[in-house]
Amino acid sequence: MLRIGRIDYLNVWPLFQGLQQRLDPETQALTRIMAGHPANLNTALAEAELDVAPSSSFEYLSRADRYTLLPDLSISSDGPVRSVLLACPFPVSEMPRRLASGLRVGLSSASASSAALLRILWRFHWQWPEPEWIERRPGQELDKDMPFLEIGDFALRLHCDPPRGWHLIDLGQTWREFTNLPFVFGVWMVRRNLSPCVEHLLTRAAKALYAASREFRDDPFPLVARLERPDWLTVKSLQEYWQCIRYAFGPREQAGLVLFGDFARRLGMIPAVPGLTWSRPDQSDFALAA
Repeated sequence: MLRIGRIDYLNVWPLFQGLQQRLDPETQALTRIMAGHPANLNTALAEAELDVAPSSSFEYLSRADRYTLLPDLSISSDGPVRSVLLACPFPVSEMPRRLASGLRVGLSSASASSAALLRILWRFHWQWPEPEWIERRPGQELDKDMPFLEIGDFALRLHCDPPRGWHLIDLGQTWREFTNLPFVFGVWMVRRNLSPCVEHLLTRAAKALYAASREFRDDPFPLVARLERPDWLTVKSLQEYWQCIRYAFGPREQAGLVLFGDFARRLGMIPAVPGLTWSRPDQSDFALAA
């Protein structure tokens, strides 16, 4: 049985739609998909409850000895991402004054990568004093006294319908302005030491994922009609959102990930920046998407 993790957000829906359409019935019968927040998938991978998942890039940087990476697949943005936001109940220009009098800032418990990204931008880009960081559940009610990090579909909903009086900072765009590189929010991590049978199933699944990635890159808009959208998401908003999402993992994305790792190291989040170790489910690599 091949156990695949699925982030329960719209940003990976095109890949999993393509995966399900392209897997042959025999492989589908031997494949199980488990959905959850990135943090849930991190835990499931670490506890060997999953074999492969598009999960937090920070998890790979933290525990690279446990995983290899599917080549040329990521969840990235090269500019605005719309679904990773710092929401602030006051103008950002007031942040230094608010910090001087004490300020709590909420970090989403759903994504280690986005939480680390906010802390890195806070220290190295904005160069603000450290606040009191507190954990915050995704989709929690707004606290008018506290800025907070929101991710995924909850953040996208804030972007589509900004709450009155709140100011939203897109962390994908901020990282691009700071580094001139894409930000890699998620990588496809493969648990080491898979059995030969599971490796064979992974080869088939990876081939389907690469084909879905190419289709999305060439023309994402036909997929819009296949998705049952929530009421708050218009066709136009979904089209604009999917134009922000990148599945490539080429040299610029790799450079962005390594730089992210170096900032995390400088903050003491990880002891060192690991190399990128690739999983090769097929020697030909299926003419990879990126």
